[in-house]
This record gives sequence, structure tokens and C-alpha cells, in this order.
Amino acid sequence: MANAPTPADPQPPRAQTEPPIPAPPLQPVAPPTPPRAPERPIPDHVAEEVRHVLAWMAHVDAGRIGHRIPVSPEIAANRDSSTVLFRRLRK
Repeated sequence: MANAPTPADPQPPRAQTEPPIPAPPLQPVAPPTPPRAPERPIPDHVAEEVRHVLAWMAHVDAGRIGHRIPVSPEIAANRDSSTVLFRRLRK
């Protein structure tokens, strides 16, 4: 047989002799992160304890630490009515 391969013949490339490598599984795409809230400057006339709380809450609002606890509807209604009353009295 003149056409039979011999050990001295060049070997075919590996891509032709082995099955193809499967593609890696698709990675889930993370949702885009929301933009960070701008940090509000803390006035100088505020007491040091209040400045600490305002700075802490700025970090919470920016999403760097913790999260806000939801406010109950009764407390929110009371807060809103008090805000309206104080604004009316300030005028």
C-alpha cells in the first residue's frame, strides 16, 4: 500500500484530531450600580454630636454602609403633619 501513513509522515494538527473545546458558560451580568448621592456639607454651627449623626447618615444614604430602616406609616404621617405645622408657625 503506497498511500498508507507511516510513522515518518507529518501528523495532522490537534484541532483536527480532538473534539472542540466547549465555550465557557455565560456569566450573569450584574445590574448597574446606582449613582452615589452627593454628600451635603455639614454647617459649622451644628453641635458635634449632631455632626457625627449627619456624617454617619451621609454614608448610609451614599450606600457605603448599612441601610435605612423603613418608617411605619403612622410615624411618617405624624412626622409630615408636624413638619407642616412647624413651617406654618415659622411664617
